[in-house]
Amino acid sequence: MRDRETIDAELRRIALGRRSVRDGGGPSSRELDELLDELLAHTTGSPLTHPNVCEPEVGTGTLPRRAKAVRKPRRRHGVPRQLGLLAALPLSLVAVAAAGLVMLGTPNRDSSAQPAETPPSVAPPKPIAPPKPIAPPKPVAPQAPASRIAVADAAFIAALKHEGVPLPSQEYAMTQGHAVCDFLAQRPNFADAVDFVQRSSIWDANQSAQVTAGSIVAYCPQSQPATSDAIEPAYQNALSDLQAIEGQLQGIQGDLQNIRGDLQGIPGQP
Repeated sequence: MRDRETIDAELRRIALGRRSVRDGGGPSSRELDELLDELLAHTTGSPLTHPNVCEPEVGTGTLPRRAKAVRKPRRRHGVPRQLGLLAALPLSLVAVAAAGLVMLGTPNRDSSAQPAETPPSVAPPKPIAPPKPIAPPKPVAPQAPASRIAVADAAFIAALKHEGVPLPSQEYAMTQGHAVCDFLAQRPNFADAVDFVQRSSIWDANQSAQVTAGSIVAYCPQSQPATSDAIEPAYQNALSDLQAIEGQLQGIQGDLQNIRGDLQGIPGQP
């Protein structure tokens, strides 16, 4: 059996001869088939057999050696002619081509196997809020003067203390004073009012008269007696005391308002 390189060279020579020769004189198909069989035998490692070549039958001596041998029909291999030509190529070329295909296919598989990396999501920038308008400073409202009721309460408490009337608390005295005005609205009689205060409070008759007179002057001056004969001495004393104290309180209140106005004119003062 010839070696593989010799077979490859013979196949190339036959292929070139078949291309150059159009008509007769070219290599026979039998030679080409035999070379392909040898190449396949080299590839598979099986021993080469020639089933298509029949040994000549030698007679008892009558026929010469070169007598025409009766040939059996060749067994057709199911390999097409084009497949045989491809198999005749050197295995080195086939190995190089296969390696190239593997190298080309590997990056595609690697790239397809790797999951597509999603770009990190970038949060949209927060809109910048417009600056809040600065509200102009509120003008300082002038404080209202002390109400007439506050001045009346202060004058009523001061008059009772001046007359020596005991006071459990200022609220207790003011509550009794308003109760006197409510009573006089129903029964406009000074003596009855004094009796009412004495019965509903801790004070005696003289102290109740002082409380009743002070309540009329401070909270309900419309309830004072119409004639001077009906005016009790306690009422007259309480009236004079309350008028004096109320005048003093009003003067003090005026001074406080003037001082407050002067302070507002000074920069940096609230």
